[in-house]
Amino acid sequence: MAAGVGSHPVDWELAGGVRVRSTGWAQGDLAGSGPTVDARRRAVVDLPWTILQQVHGARVVIAEGPGGASGEAADGAVTTATGAAIAVLTADCAPVALASPEGVLGVAHAGWRGLRAGVIESTVQAMRRLGATKVEAVLGPCIHPCCYPFGEDDLAGMASRLGPQVRSVDSGGRPALDLPAGVRSALHAAGATFVGDASVCTSCSGGHWSWRSDQTPRRQATVVWRP
Repeated sequence: MAAGVGSHPVDWELAGGVRVRSTGWAQGDLAGSGPTVDARRRAVVDLPWTILQQVHGARVVIAEGPGGASGEAADGAVTTATGAAIAVLTADCAPVALASPEGVLGVAHAGWRGLRAGVIESTVQAMRRLGATKVEAVLGPCIHPCCYPFGEDDLAGMASRLGPQVRSVDSGGRPALDLPAGVRSALHAAGATFVGDASVCTSCSGGHWSWRSDQTPRRQATVVWRP
């Protein structure tokens, strides 16, 4: 179940005692490196973080231990290690956190290109190779169709890949991509169970960074760990 509104992070507890936390402005910019960023991350989850070099693809890496695979070019990470915190950084893309009763954790950074490339399915497959059976998933803050006008050619390609439910209109009536609907479709195709949604549009929430709104380099985080 999700908890947290306004200036508070959104928290879930998933199968296997896995914890998930999604941040916003109040927890500070979590992109970059250095003592200030490290301190912000520790304040969110006081464990070594795995931070990927996100490239809008479908590669998934295994974090063998706390902090493992940090800096690798990938958009998904999985682990079975206690004390490992695997994370993605976003400012409109969809952060998807996953867990199984066996204690296998996963996280995926799903922009439209990564979603089209199959990053969610690849992350679930990587979890199954580590022993996951039933996989639960939650969606953190991301852009919603109200603020996501999308070119018709690319929208047609996404609909062909993920189904007509990804077609929507924005607040001005223009064709738009429903990114959350695309995430749910990909999870269903992968055999995962969608159990929670932050229900926050990063572009219009007033408490999250959005690339579409102001091309900010700042990022919020979605972090997954097993205490």
